[in-house]
Amino acid sequence: MKYLKITASILAIAFIYFFYLFIPNRIVFTGSNYLPKLKDSTKKGILEIQYWDKWMPYKKIDGHSFVFEEGKMEVGDAFLSSAKCIYSIDDLYAPVIFTAVDAGSDSTLLRYECNIYNRHISPIKRIHNYLIAKKIEQQLIPIMAAAKKYYSAPTVKDTAAKK
Repeated sequence: MKYLKITASILAIAFIYFFYLFIPNRIVFTGSNYLPKLKDSTKKGILEIQYWDKWMPYKKIDGHSFVFEEGKMEVGDAFLSSAKCIYSIDDLYAPVIFTAVDAGSDSTLLRYECNIYNRHISPIKRIHNYLIAKKIEQQLIPIMAAAKKYYSAPTVKDTAAKK
């Protein structure tokens, strides 16, 4: 009986250490797309956050926030070639930065980066935040696809210039 209690204690401690070793204190994920420069300025377009409703795949708009199937993204401000947002699901708030930079003479690199600080003592809270971070990562994929589709589509001016 004594050995069973010691073994159970060791397994419980190993289980807790497992979560602290394999679920990081800082969860970071990024994504990027190269866009052809068909429109006048993709970089300028990503900064014009007042027009994001034209391409963002949202369910509804709530003030300065886009509401999705899973969560909500509040659009902050735009500066130089980046736009800052806060994506939230349940009680987890994740800062997301979208950037658009020139990537040669014929393309633009559209990129996002999300940093989530996951420093909690409770292993249950760490697991919960990790799972929500994965949901946020999955929600950002269609957002990037919609941005690529919108900013890659030729405008009337672009098609006239090709003729």
